[in-house]
Amino acid sequence: MWPTRGCDWKRRKAAMNLSTAASLFLIVLFCEEVQSKWNVNCNSQNICALKGSTVRMHCDYSHPYRQDGTTISVKQTFWFTKTDKDPLDLNTQEEYAGRVENSCISEDCTLTIRDVKESDSAAYKFRFVTNKSGGSYTGPKVVLSVRDSNPNLTVKKKNYYNLECSSSCVLPDDSTYVWYKNGQNIHIGKYFSKTWASNTDSISCALKGHEDFPSPSFCIRNYYCEQVTYSHGRICALKGSSVSFNSSYISSYSTTSFWFSPERSTEWNDISQPEDLKLDSKYLGRVRVTNIKQKSTLTINNLMENDSAEYRFIFKKYSLSWGSDLHGTTLTVTGLQVEVTRISANQDSPYAELKCHSRCTPAGYNYRWFRNGQDIRHNKSTYIVLINTTDKISCALSSFKELRAPEVYAPVSTSVSADFTDDIVEGNQVFLKCSSNANPPANYTWYKKTQSSTVQLHGKDSEVYLHEIQTSDSGKYFCVANNQLGESISEYLNIDVKYAPKRADVSLSHVEIVEGDSVHLTCSSDGNPTPSYSWYKDNQEMLQGQGGMYQFTSVTSEDSGTYCCEVGNIYGRMNSSSVLINVEYPPRLPSVSVNPPGDVAAGSSVNLSCTSVANPAATYTWYKEHSTSPAADGQTFTIVDIRGEHGGNYYCQARNSRGNHNSTVHLIVVSSSASSAVAGLITILLLIGLFLSAFIIFRKKKVVRQIHQSREGAEDNETKRLGNLGRHMGSSSTAGLGNSVDQGDVCYASVLFSKNQEESLYSNFVPAEPKTSQNEEKEEDVEYSAIMIKNTPFKKSYDASEESSALYSTVCKVNRL
Repeated sequence: MWPTRGCDWKRRKAAMNLSTAASLFLIVLFCEEVQSKWNVNCNSQNICALKGSTVRMHCDYSHPYRQDGTTISVKQTFWFTKTDKDPLDLNTQEEYAGRVENSCISEDCTLTIRDVKESDSAAYKFRFVTNKSGGSYTGPKVVLSVRDSNPNLTVKKKNYYNLECSSSCVLPDDSTYVWYKNGQNIHIGKYFSKTWASNTDSISCALKGHEDFPSPSFCIRNYYCEQVTYSHGRICALKGSSVSFNSSYISSYSTTSFWFSPERSTEWNDISQPEDLKLDSKYLGRVRVTNIKQKSTLTINNLMENDSAEYRFIFKKYSLSWGSDLHGTTLTVTGLQVEVTRISANQDSPYAELKCHSRCTPAGYNYRWFRNGQDIRHNKSTYIVLINTTDKISCALSSFKELRAPEVYAPVSTSVSADFTDDIVEGNQVFLKCSSNANPPANYTWYKKTQSSTVQLHGKDSEVYLHEIQTSDSGKYFCVANNQLGESISEYLNIDVKYAPKRADVSLSHVEIVEGDSVHLTCSSDGNPTPSYSWYKDNQEMLQGQGGMYQFTSVTSEDSGTYCCEVGNIYGRMNSSSVLINVEYPPRLPSVSVNPPGDVAAGSSVNLSCTSVANPAATYTWYKEHSTSPAADGQTFTIVDIRGEHGGNYYCQARNSRGNHNSTVHLIVVSSSASSAVAGLITILLLIGLFLSAFIIFRKKKVVRQIHQSREGAEDNETKRLGNLGRHMGSSSTAGLGNSVDQGDVCYASVLFSKNQEESLYSNFVPAEPKTSQNEEKEEDVEYSAIMIKNTPFKKSYDASEESSALYSTVCKVNRL
């Protein structure tokens, strides 16, 4: 492999023309010669650049490839301007951050600085560092001069046909130029052809983008041409003062000349035709123009800051009109400013350095300083002062004491404002603004104070933007305004973020609840404003507006159920999860029963049952009186093949973890014979009852049939018959009964009982007709005795509808032959 590292390329190329072996030998010699030297070469020692442009510096280096048996390699390459024991890499310097780049290809390194500033004017050096102890080398310095905007252009002949615009500064390779002929813009490019102009024309150029610094005029004829030159390209004047600047022109037979300002073109009748500044209302009475020979002087009195502008001079004659494109004199009107630089951080006696200056302070003036309006007779441009936050300090030029710089002072009247008037609801956007009176302008620091801490917010702007504000943003906000002369703290601005409840939780005072306990339910929520509460039991509303606690002074079993709360405010409502209240209590008085009921026959079976209400559910135990051992466990006690000794009192005990309760039942056991006798008696009584019922029904039907027959007669006969029946009731009844007993005749009785036994009792007697031979054959003689008990008083006429509530008794006597 060719040892090309660090070798001079020309020498290596020449060696290539020799034979291969000889070439290799010579290359090694050449390389060894080159590699034995420590060296840094830079392509330029002085660079001139325009402010805002990009600058590149090039250096290459060399070093021994091997030394003392050690292979040498480069560990670091960098550029620097400052040294602090060791050189400081530009890439680590804050003022160059983001603007510098060091790139190396082999041993050729280039430093690039973008957007150069006047403060970048310095001597730059290149250094490389190797792995060998002490093996570093620094190259010669490269001096960079950054100019504001003046490229120092001149027009010179490139060749017979072309003019070239050149500068004493190193300008970017892609620089473009603007060319003027007789003050008129006619071409853009690097060169200007003389074929575009006559021998009497005046030519000038300017760097594009920097047209305010044109080159001096170049006469094609070399000794005479029409032209205008200005005494100053830029001039600075103090606000309130007067300024004069002039132009010289070469022209023959000029007829008209005047000054104008391109910035006032919007006020012209024709934007392409400049108008005399003396006719402009803004300058009326403040502008004076003096023309002496071929020199014109413009004077502006009582300068205002908005007089800052460019001013140009033009002239016209019969054969030529000087163009209005060539740049003239730029006037900057400025007021004085006091610049503050703190030079002592001692809190007990802090000092600051004050400097009286402006953007372009005119030279040759003395200064005066004023403290709280009083002249302190200090005439330097700088003033060191013990800082007092109540002081106000200003300066002025000695010749213009009345034109003082604005006073500098620490911040005062610091306050916080917001862009809301109504309640702040979660999700809103809020702007907070901190303002104060201060000079120099204050910087701002924001803080939020809560009950537990004070937190500094990010950023130092006067405004804070709370995007989609959250409940966590609630607190007291304040700001601190500070400058080099002191600080001031604002009052608090309270931000109370409103929001609908986000949670609702119900909790019990204790888990195990026993009847009679004092229990309270607590509902907690986080709404703002404080939410109202509604309580629900088993989805039925109980109480509303009672706050977040519901109290049971003495809880009962009826209070068992599922509870929840509803919380809400004007921004929304929500329900909590449910909580179960399970009230435990001892068994209530048990209910006992016997199946089958009543006395129990020996030899049969019987079930004793016990039921009680309890929480938790009860267990049951049966005991027989005078016995300590349980007779049975369970809700039902069954006795099979019952005997006499099984009779007696039994009691059931219902028990749970909260207590117990007893209930007694008496069991009677009877023998089987007694049971049979009782059963027989009951059977006989039932048969007698059935017989009597049949007999009564039969007699009732017969009496009803007789009554229906008697109603078929005349009404008066019926009344008479009823009367007679009443008169003879006693005798007929007695006789009937007597005959019935004596003769053994069959006697039927029909009895109807009314629903109310307290009803009046009435008796109606109807005498039997004497028996004759005519009716003897038809039927036996019958005597009837009717007894009726009714709810209503006696009526003259019979009402068949009342039959169901009457009691009839019929006594009959049958005459037998």
